[in-house]
Amino acid sequence: MFGPAPLQRLSLPEEFVLLSYGENGRVPNSAQTAAGCAAAELGELALRRRLLVRPRKTRKLGVEIYQHRGEIELSLNTTHTGLTWADDLLSALRTRTATRTPRPLTVTRWLRERGREALALHTAALTGRGVLRHTPGTLLTRTRYHPDPVLRTALLNGVRAVRAEQVPLDEHMLFLCDLLDGAGLTKDFGLTLTRPQRLERARGIGAAGALPETLRDTSTVLGFSLPGREGRTITTGD
Repeated sequence: MFGPAPLQRLSLPEEFVLLSYGENGRVPNSAQTAAGCAAAELGELALRRRLLVRPRKTRKLGVEIYQHRGEIELSLNTTHTGLTWADDLLSALRTRTATRTPRPLTVTRWLRERGREALALHTAALTGRGVLRHTPGTLLTRTRYHPDPVLRTALLNGVRAVRAEQVPLDEHMLFLCDLLDGAGLTKDFGLTLTRPQRLERARGIGAAGALPETLRDTSTVLGFSLPGREGRTITTGD
């Protein structure tokens, strides 16, 4: 049985993890889910105005073209976020970005380095809070994590409401939807946007137009930086 649902709102990586685990207790692709969890961590820090991702964009016939490649840029705000994992992550990022290197820290490189650690961290946290139910593996079966069906359904209904334009698209849901689209999870939920529709959202067409361009850029790069389920990336480089 699941324990009482936590009263506080889940963080972005926790929401991503909760929606990634299916009713069978497994994720579609562990490498993709790990990268998505690490991307969601960056998204949470962006929402808290601790970093942004600078995309590479060009203009062709007056239209911005995203190359889906971005560099992580930290803000000057060094105050604590109130989340232990987020403060630890910011410290690690500051160390990395302060290191003299001929190449800046890009999103794709960071996701490769951080992914598995991020997924393990947030899976363990959700398990400890009763949001995921851990079923140990055996010689013939793999370890599984079954999501709390009530919380998962409520979160998914929130995404559906945004897609149906029943509620406004806010910054948090922008990031969550971009990450779910990037991981292919919206296809599983019957909520798929086409690539042109995702790029329209990135350019601020429609409901996303009221949101800051820096956040749209950051969210867009994070979503398009996730590897495909077959291991193929949809980025143009690292």
